[in-house]
Amino acid sequence: MARREGARTKRTLLWLALLVVFTGYLIWALRAEEAFQVANKKLEYTDAGVVVSGEVRNTAATASAVNVEVTFFDGHGRQLGKEVIALSNLEAGATAAFRTQPQRLADVKDYTIYVNTGRNMYGN
Repeated sequence: MARREGARTKRTLLWLALLVVFTGYLIWALRAEEAFQVANKKLEYTDAGVVVSGEVRNTAATASAVNVEVTFFDGHGRQLGKEVIALSNLEAGATAAFRTQPQRLADVKDYTIYVNTGRNMYGN
């Protein structure tokens, strides 16, 4: 009986080790695929309205045009507004600053930034 328990424990530990290795690989692979990185992002409350600013860095090997899509949310997660900023011809390795126009929105508590590179090879 004790022999069976030892074998079961070894199998369980082996599966857990495989799961950890696979998860680590998956995280590494997805990070390596990120062609654009957003840095120094911040939400500012100005007299003219709410502004989001930051920088986009092109880590790809080629130049590309992208749209930076900023979406504003209230404290309950409801979308309040959205703005798209076009960055044309962002060279490989280059960094470009972006800043939304002041938005007259009440109760902005959160935001998301999505770097849209256009359609993928599947048309999505």
